Amino acid sequence: MYDFKNLYEPKTVREALELRKEHPEALVLAGGSDILIQIREGKLAGCDLISIFALDELRGICLEDDGTLLIRPLASFTDVVMHPLIKKHMPVLGEAVEQIGGPQIRNIGTIGGNICNGVTSADSA
Repeated sequence: MYDFKNLYEPKTVREALELRKEHPEALVLAGGSDILIQIREGKLAGCDLISIFALDELRGICLEDDGTLLIRPLASFTDVVMHPLIKKHMPVLGEAVEQIGGPQIRNIGTIGGNICNGVTSADSA
């Protein structure tokens, strides 16, 4: 059972930022591989959630005009492992990320969520 108070689902990054400002205590939910487990265990019962999962502008991997390889925060670990730009420009990153968790975690866990989680078990932090 997931015991949370409110689930906000913004349609844009701007709306997500406004919700965060209005509800500073709310947790930001990306893939949910860490937060949902904590809610289910009762550690975060009654919390507010802002789900950014549907914000496609935060997904993807691309090469910027200046040559910077950009990995957006909602890129899953599987996205990183499989993406042709990673394979071409940073293959060691794909190899390292492939060692994180099992397939289910790699499919749902996001780079941004894992880094922002800030726990010692966050493999990409």
